Amino acid sequence: MQPDPLDGVEAPDQEASIQRNPYTDFSAVECQRPSYQHDGMLKFSKTPNTSWRAGDGASNKDWEHRRFMSIDPYEDNRGPWLNYKLLISATVPRPIALASTVSADGMTRNLAPFSFWQCVSVDPPMYSLSFTGRGVNDTLTNILATGEVCISSTADWIIEAANFASVNTPRHISEWPMSGLSPKPSEIIQPPFVAESPYSVECKLHSHHDIYSKINPKIRTATLVIVEVVRFHIWEDAIGPDRATANMDKLRPVFRAGGMMYGTCCDVFELPRPRPFRELREDNAINKLVSETQ
Repeated sequence: MQPDPLDGVEAPDQEASIQRNPYTDFSAVECQRPSYQHDGMLKFSKTPNTSWRAGDGASNKDWEHRRFMSIDPYEDNRGPWLNYKLLISATVPRPIALASTVSADGMTRNLAPFSFWQCVSVDPPMYSLSFTGRGVNDTLTNILATGEVCISSTADWIIEAANFASVNTPRHISEWPMSGLSPKPSEIIQPPFVAESPYSVECKLHSHHDIYSKINPKIRTATLVIVEVVRFHIWEDAIGPDRATANMDKLRPVFRAGGMMYGTCCDVFELPRPRPFRELREDNAINKLVSETQ
């Protein structure tokens, strides 16, 4: 008799500890909200303060009436999950990486979303992925075992599928079929990328660093992974003729915030960088500001 593949022990249920959902009946709450605008385009506006000049500081004085709360991350009765909830709700927006890996034996394809990821370097091109929690999840296990991962960006038309890929399946159960997303073969590495995503990168492991608890230094609480991009994949109509500048209207990325909150980057403005300092020094107001610091 063949064993039932669904009989395996599921991965730890971290959501039970986080208690991310503040609603008793989210479906009822969502019914009261307007429908998502699938055809929404980038909307440009002016910058928040078009008359800003060097030395002006903040655009309003509201901050002067604000009081700070000081929080010790290790204060009594403050567990790590409270720090986690503050980090993810205050460090926003964060892009969502759909990380595709393959187990060491090549038998199981894993797919999982992560918002703890970011650019690290351009020469060579590198990204970081941070895996939090005392347990070592499938994605981290596979990256360390094979040295490979494919990262796909999460666009608004695949966010529900990406979210479902976070299900805590047993190690030998792939999230790909449950997400409904399509694995597209990579050119260099074994893990496939998400065909429905407009931007993906094939990556090889560069290095990793374990992070240990401040309370109990013997306990690993996170692992920071640095990966090198060995191949870019982007839709032809999502990149400019320079083969370098991506089109936000085509990527339509979804960002992660706190709790159950997600969002899109449709309201934008453009803000040029300052002129070279040698040119700014010709401005008397700039010279006055410089002299005040000396």
